Amino acid sequence: MDRNNLGSWPWGGLLLAACSQIILGYATLFIQTIYPVWSSPFWPASGAALAAVLLGGPRMLLGIYVGLLVLGFKFFWGPYPLWMAFVVPTGNLLETSLAYLLFRQFVPKFDPAFGNIRQLSIFILLCPWIPALLSATTSQLLMQYVGTIPSDRFLSELAVYSLGNATGILLVAPLALVWRDFRSFPWNSMEGKRIMAHLGVIFLGLWFYYAEWAPPWGRLVAVAMIPLAVWGVWMTGIRGATMACLLGSITYFAFDVPGSRPFSSLLAEKQKEAELRFVLDRKLGGDNALQPPPRIAREISDQVGLLAIICITILPLGVAADDLRAKALRDRMAMAALSSSFWNWSLASGLEIENPEVAQFIRPDMRLFSPEKKTGSIKLQAADSHSPAYLSHWVTQETDPSGRAVKVAGILQNYAVEEERDAAREQARLLELEMQTLRAHLNPHLLFNCLTGLRALITENPVKAREFSGHLARFLRAAVDSQNQKTISLRQELEICEDFIRLEELRGRQAALRVRLDSRDGQVQIPPLTLVTLLENALKHGIHDSREPLPVEMSADWPDSRHICLTIRQPGNLQKPDPSGNHSGLNLIRRQIDMIFGAEATLKLTEEIPGMVVVELVLPA
Repeated sequence: MDRNNLGSWPWGGLLLAACSQIILGYATLFIQTIYPVWSSPFWPASGAALAAVLLGGPRMLLGIYVGLLVLGFKFFWGPYPLWMAFVVPTGNLLETSLAYLLFRQFVPKFDPAFGNIRQLSIFILLCPWIPALLSATTSQLLMQYVGTIPSDRFLSELAVYSLGNATGILLVAPLALVWRDFRSFPWNSMEGKRIMAHLGVIFLGLWFYYAEWAPPWGRLVAVAMIPLAVWGVWMTGIRGATMACLLGSITYFAFDVPGSRPFSSLLAEKQKEAELRFVLDRKLGGDNALQPPPRIAREISDQVGLLAIICITILPLGVAADDLRAKALRDRMAMAALSSSFWNWSLASGLEIENPEVAQFIRPDMRLFSPEKKTGSIKLQAADSHSPAYLSHWVTQETDPSGRAVKVAGILQNYAVEEERDAAREQARLLELEMQTLRAHLNPHLLFNCLTGLRALITENPVKAREFSGHLARFLRAAVDSQNQKTISLRQELEICEDFIRLEELRGRQAALRVRLDSRDGQVQIPPLTLVTLLENALKHGIHDSREPLPVEMSADWPDSRHICLTIRQPGNLQKPDPSGNHSGLNLIRRQIDMIFGAEATLKLTEEIPGMVVVELVLPA
């Protein structure tokens, strides 16, 4: 069972999705005691819901609904209609479903680790905004219908609700997707230590900024730490960026931004204020709704909007850093494998060669480029026989007014690699020539046998000779056409075999061919005329009663998913190869399949039981 994929948990994934909605929902209600408005100023459960569906598929919506239903029973039990506990969660289901459909429509091959900037950009542009607004509108219309929210508070509550849900998606969904394997993450590694150090910098900066005891210059210190925090995001990538957003949001709601007071005193004050207002409105005024002053709703919208902007800024920076590091690592590995290196030259700083193993072979007197040319190549001769030679390819990036280069970039390529590539091209050309020679040998081999049979028929039976010449023409046309390809399908090869069997029958060599194949076998690619040569070998060496056709059975089996074994059985006795060339046809096939498929293809001739010869041809499928 893959614990990083909720879809592999039959019921555990649904339970986990439900629990996440309950836990994060109660965390939101806890935040709501600070800002006593009906609409949640921050709804992280939206992000957890989208992450669950992206990992486990649409069936996770059932677990999300169950979690919101449990939360709704607790929240709506009392003066509100009970049916709202069943209906209100549908807004969140619509939100998650729409966000999921939009994202999968534009990102069919989704990487849960957000491996490239394109996926994250689509996520940021599509997933939070329209789905959150749809959810907010649905829920706020329900609240207005039952009289919980008066009409003059609708727009402000809608703004808080939609921003809260959108920010929850922006913050929690990437966090859950990127850190779904947090238990196996090596926290003691350099990457883990960088992330912890980065979080420490962010916490200290926020602490200095909001602490009442800090001196006046404390906020200046916190502001001065912002570049360090940004550099930390660049160094830790998307993992560090998601953790930075989480820590920032927790700290954000742990301090009252307008008042700049510690969380503990602020929470107690706001809680008392909310409880007093609730008692007055409920017991004395008979009002069934909490109606905070408009100023608080506007402040919440501004603050949560600022948190969304921070997420939109930090997350792409983290993905871009990971992408650039991955590309640089691939470049370094490729250069190291080829004993090559990138290099840069400028008039101010001189020559810099990235790969130190290559730099040791480059003498100061070697010229890597021509200042007069914008691009080109130069061969750098080795100082001695023990040092490798290099090819320097360059392009001029900047020039002075006179046209001379002042900044150049290039690559040093081991000349031995260039020579190996040329040798590989020559070897491929020789193999192609040898393959053509083999086919030129194979075609006359069959043609000679057919023409010998035709000559005998012309003398013995002119009527059969005319029929034979028609079949021969069709057989040779198919055989010649097949030679333009390295391989043909097994189905095409069998059609050529049928004509060959008919030719042999007209020559007086009767054969009863029984083929056991299915549609999958017919798509396998084999070298042209391979089975024809094996059939010819079977008819030539097979032992049978002259009054009955020679029984030949051809079948296919799959020893594994990547190989097919073609088997031909006929009565006969296996003899040792004759040096004079009795098995020249089999030797040609062996050389042909070796050049096309290499070691993955084999041809084996055995006597399965006394009096039964078996040819097994194993080919990659």
